[in-house]
Amino acid sequence: MYLHLTDVSYAYEDSPTYALETVTATFSEGWTGIVGNNGSGKSTLLKLLCGIEQPSAGAIRPAPAGVYCAQSTEHVPENLFDFAVDYTPYAVRLRSMLELEDEWLWRYDTLSHGERKRVQIACALSLEPTVLAVDEPTNHLDARTRDVLLKALASYKGIGLLVSHDRILLDALVGQCLFLDAGHAVLVPGTYTEAKASVDIRLRTAQAERKHAREQLSKAQAESARRKAVASRSAARRSGKNLDKHDNDGRAKLRLAVVSGQDGKTGLLSAQMDKKLEAARNRLDKAQVKKVYDKPLSINAEPSRRRTVAHLDKGSISLGDGRCLRHPEVYVGPTDRIGLRGRNGTGKSTFLKVLLDASAEGVSHLAYIPQEVSSEEGRAVLDALKDMGPAATGEVLSLVARLNSPPERILSGDELSPGELRKVMLAMGLLERTHLVVMDEPTNHLDLPSIEALQDVLAQCPCALILVSHDERFLAALTDTAWTFVEADSHTKQRGDSHLVIS
Repeated sequence: MYLHLTDVSYAYEDSPTYALETVTATFSEGWTGIVGNNGSGKSTLLKLLCGIEQPSAGAIRPAPAGVYCAQSTEHVPENLFDFAVDYTPYAVRLRSMLELEDEWLWRYDTLSHGERKRVQIACALSLEPTVLAVDEPTNHLDARTRDVLLKALASYKGIGLLVSHDRILLDALVGQCLFLDAGHAVLVPGTYTEAKASVDIRLRTAQAERKHAREQLSKAQAESARRKAVASRSAARRSGKNLDKHDNDGRAKLRLAVVSGQDGKTGLLSAQMDKKLEAARNRLDKAQVKKVYDKPLSINAEPSRRRTVAHLDKGSISLGDGRCLRHPEVYVGPTDRIGLRGRNGTGKSTFLKVLLDASAEGVSHLAYIPQEVSSEEGRAVLDALKDMGPAATGEVLSLVARLNSPPERILSGDELSPGELRKVMLAMGLLERTHLVVMDEPTNHLDLPSIEALQDVLAQCPCALILVSHDERFLAALTDTAWTFVEADSHTKQRGDSHLVIS
């Protein structure tokens, strides 16, 4: 069971550049990690391998026909009803592996994004496809649910393609990794950690080669200049126009130099040096090293002069299906750094929306990045960016570049990747003097370098900060107050009410 790509290229409509260019690779049974920065073409490649999109050039053999499990949980899986009424042994086993409750399959719209992701994965696995492409499957998932998902994906028999920023998941599943950069690809055997180490060695080698090529070019340029000067002096000596017409000895020496070829050697050596110089330039051009956007970002934010930027009275919030979240009175000060923790479905995102709605009048400058953004909202953000003046657009793209995404990619198409969209939304939100930054699952959809860049950015943020995340390392680095959402009956299988604990 194999899937072959031969010189596959893909360009978005009206885009002057290829999103993928002459990609050649072979995928066999087992999991392959697809790794690259946001906007490098990972999701596009998955759609090509599943037959959803067609390449602009090149060939995929055999003709691809797979199942693509998207990053977003916005849309109901096409085969959800079929799976809901399926009680074959395999369907029952999938329910058990992914710890799905039957009633979830009948109320997809009211599920948390983490619960939706499990249903989405179950529906994809139930089709038993030859090719299964899974795009950022651990987005929205708590640690325990990630383990559940890992076991389910490990049970898949076929050609598995995994895009993920979760290093633990990649190392546990994949046997090779395809690294994408600027539309080009290289396939490296091994787990993610092993393959990344190999790629890092190649990068260091390329950097050393480029440094050596630059040094050789500099030496060649200096030697070329010296030899041209010598050749110029020799040419002047061969010229008899400045000799007195009666200087027979001088004219005899010139004729001897021409006949012996001694003076002509300097010109020949200069011509040979030109060839060496051209070769040195070619070596430097071939020794390319990818550009990395790793400069620190200066956030245009400041603490509010108000004593409280957000407030919610004690009460309860409906979570649907008869469940509710009980919470105490809460305040957010002008420099508070708060992390919201808790299992999927305990009401974190719902609570956050209620808190912001209740505090709308008090939050004058807010940068809010929700957990999920619909396709329509994403296009509206991109349209708003394109409608900005040159100065504002330049400022946004500068911030996006410092968050590890190439600016030229942002405006080249009609749609942004989820990771690029979050970066653009944050950058646009920071054009004003922000008093409160709120991000719901900020590491979702981001590649590893972008997560590190975002962490550096938010660490310098002087205003109030609220983060909802299952990434404990990320929260520990950025927050000092925990709002923990706990299930009231966490020891039973049936999920019920939740309550908020502040520590």
